[in-house]
Amino acid sequence: MNELKESIINAVKFNCDVSDARSWGYFSICGLLMSLRGLYMSENDLEPWARIDREDISKWIAQREAYWRELENEDFRDLNIRGKKYDPFDVVTINCALKGEGLVYGAGYGLFKKPSFFLADLHSSSEIYDCTIYLAKKEYAKDLFSSPGMHQGRQVFLRLVPLKKLLWDKFLDLKANKNSRLEYAFSQYGFSADQSVDDEFERKFDEVTHKCSDIILYHELGEIMEDFPNWSEMVLGVDTKDAELFLRTIKDLLSDTSDYGPLKRSIDERDKGGLSLCVALAERYRIKIYPEIKKAFEKFVYNEDWSLIEEARGTVYVRLVSLRDEITEAYRNRKEKNDFIKKITELQSELK
Repeated sequence: MNELKESIINAVKFNCDVSDARSWGYFSICGLLMSLRGLYMSENDLEPWARIDREDISKWIAQREAYWRELENEDFRDLNIRGKKYDPFDVVTINCALKGEGLVYGAGYGLFKKPSFFLADLHSSSEIYDCTIYLAKKEYAKDLFSSPGMHQGRQVFLRLVPLKKLLWDKFLDLKANKNSRLEYAFSQYGFSADQSVDDEFERKFDEVTHKCSDIILYHELGEIMEDFPNWSEMVLGVDTKDAELFLRTIKDLLSDTSDYGPLKRSIDERDKGGLSLCVALAERYRIKIYPEIKKAFEKFVYNEDWSLIEEARGTVYVRLVSLRDEITEAYRNRKEKNDFIKKITELQSELK
């Protein structure tokens, strides 16, 4: 490893650790343990299905928590690249500076406004809709928050390592619960619940992970194309977890059902695998908000009538646009901060 690469990795790792030291308390106990496990596996370059020695990871967690206590009052550091310093959130400029190094850098704010950073090997880059798409593979630095996709302005970052972990978790759900949507989704790629992990499984799982990166890509593109004035300001302005999750979910669903989103692309491409994973990967909270998608997919499994999916997508999209406008109006007309939170709570209750 050359000196420049090692220096950048150390700097990004430091900022990741500072972010974790400040924000680990936002996680539930279960969520924190799962995130720590993922971080441990990433730092040790382990596959999602690798066995972990309980004593080793327990010691590692204790050391990490002790290190966090040392970092609680530290600030993020600039990245020094060839003698020039860069603000750690200046993603566009930093990736320009890293051009030719085979690396890709991402930074932004994740769930509960947690600062998030990563540095990885660059698999490929491309352009679509005037957006630059970076596909990241092996990761050298990351924090507890781990999303398979993110965007900053018109730069989109697709991360194969977190995506592979997400798909493995869903495969474990299939093995444990015999979820029909997951069963259909994985069957499109030649997997069954009773399949064992061997060399062929690992090869096919890598292929599926790459294919599924398109779902994440078009979700992020949908978010960019459906961007709405003041929405980010609203998300950053609310101070309750429920309100933030609700606003983020509305934006996610608008992206999924957008003309630029993954559902529309799956329909246009007649991609049953992509469609089934769009539905199967949807969180339970999302399904409550757009039941038409779930119902249409249940019929699709038997008759493969794509028009049902398109009709459901359009219906849900129109409803979400109306909901987005109602939320925006409430934010614009608020007299006090609590007025907006109260409106969000009312809308949440109506959708349960």
